[in-house]
Amino acid sequence: MKKIGAYIGKFYPPHIGHIWVVDNILKDFDKLYIVISYNKLRNIKIKEEQGFDEIDPRLIKKWFKEYYKNNKKVVVEIFDETSLRPYPQDRELWAKKFKNQFGDVNYKIADESYREYNEKFFPEYVFYSIPRDVVPVHSTQIRKDTLNNINNIIPTAKDYFLKKIKNNTNKETYNKN
Repeated sequence: MKKIGAYIGKFYPPHIGHIWVVDNILKDFDKLYIVISYNKLRNIKIKEEQGFDEIDPRLIKKWFKEYYKNNKKVVVEIFDETSLRPYPQDRELWAKKFKNQFGDVNYKIADESYREYNEKFFPEYVFYSIPRDVVPVHSTQIRKDTLNNINNIIPTAKDYFLKKIKNNTNKETYNKN
C-alpha cells in the first residue's frame, strides 16, 4: 500500500520551518499533500488583530508549488474550512470534510499536540509525529515583524513580502525596528 501523507497548516505565511518538515519527511512517503487550511474569517481576524494583510490561499499554493516544482511526490491543495466554526469546534465535521476531499490519504502529519485529536477523528490513519521547534521560527513572529524575519520566509515568497515592505503597505507590521 502506498504511503500518502497530509501535512496541514495555515502556512500564513509559509516559512523555512515548513520547508524543513517537508524536506525531512518526504523520503518516508510515496505522495505528500501540503494542505493549506484556509479560513477567510480567521484571516480577517488576524488582519484586525495583528495588522497583517490577507494572503490569498492560491498565492500560498503557488509559492509551495513553485518551490517543489521538481518534486513529483509533493501535491499542494487548499482546504477551505471557512464554513466551519473555529478550532476546537466542528472537529468532527472538519474530519469528515477532510476525508471527502483527500480520500487517498492514510497518514496525518502533525506535532504531538495533535495526536489525541487525530486518534479520535482519524483512527484509520497512521499518525506521523513531527518535531515542532527544530527550526525556531513561527508564522506568528513573521506576521508580527516581517522585515526582521524576511529570511525565514519560503524563498519563493520573499519578493512578495519585500515589495510590501518597500511599498510600506503596512508600516506597523512590515517595517518594525
